[in-house]
Amino acid sequence: MRIAIVDDDTVEHLILSELGKAENPALEFQGFDALERFIEAGPDRFDHVFLDRCLPPYEDFADTLRHIAEAGYAGHVILMTADATRLDTAEYAFKVTGPINKIDLLNPGKLSDCLADAA
Repeated sequence: MRIAIVDDDTVEHLILSELGKAENPALEFQGFDALERFIEAGPDRFDHVFLDRCLPPYEDFADTLRHIAEAGYAGHVILMTADATRLDTAEYAFKVTGPINKIDLLNPGKLSDCLADAA
């Protein structure tokens, strides 16, 4: 299973990758520090995407989700943020989970739970 981490904080890439590999060594992670780099890499290569709420120059998920949809992504997006404001994601062809507080992802099993939500 291939998982993208799209977050301008590269420390988040390392933390999520290490936690994920500890829970399931078969998981493959790739980090992107900008939404454009993720889209250029081919979003369809990934089963899941952990997406940070605030990716400059975008303000929030409304902007980034729209770009991911326009790129044709059809997998599972897991929204990460410290702000747990809910948003309407019914218009997207892909499954959206969250938003989930980044701190909560540090809890044992939480990362696996997020990935299992897509099943």
